[in-house]
Amino acid sequence: MSYAVRTIPPVQGVVMAELTLSDVLRKTSAGRQEQQQRSQSLSARHRHVLILCDGRRPLRELHALIGEEVMLLAAELHAAGLVEPVAPAVAAAAPASPAVVPTAVPAAQLAKAVAPPPKRSIALTRMYMLDMVERLLGSQSGPARAHLRAADSPQALIAALGECLTLIAEVAGPTQEQKVRQQLTAMLPEDYLPAFSANALTF
Repeated sequence: MSYAVRTIPPVQGVVMAELTLSDVLRKTSAGRQEQQQRSQSLSARHRHVLILCDGRRPLRELHALIGEEVMLLAAELHAAGLVEPVAPAVAAAAPASPAVVPTAVPAAQLAKAVAPPPKRSIALTRMYMLDMVERLLGSQSGPARAHLRAADSPQALIAALGECLTLIAEVAGPTQEQKVRQQLTAMLPEDYLPAFSANALTF
């Protein structure tokens, strides 16, 4: 399936990179600044790819989550100076995301639809976030939901939850993100909370 995406202006003198599925990308200082400032120059799909370029995942993994368009989106982000390739040795040495759980309190209109679970549970936490991203991100929720479903370890799930929170902040605003974070904190097993707090600082 092909998508129409908004192109972003490249940095002068930078040629569109020929990226491969084995390449690993990370944000440049400009990319980290762009993520924080949320300028209007990036489309939602460019921003999603930028968030996922964490210096650990190969583009093969992003391709599985987002689809074939990820290669064009990543190349445009690279040409714009927002991401850069990571040397294989550096990518291999990058620490895995700590395992843990988020905290959250749903928005007023969502509180009635999603009642807090009676106990802390990883399974219920995943179900809650799947519901939240579908409600809050709408048509942009597909890749995030796929990433949540593909998370097959506590560490992977915590990383996926953190990325979903970042997307919620981008699309629905920081107030809604904080409410979801608070509910996640109430739902995750207590042993996961320190790891989630540490992981949250990287997004």
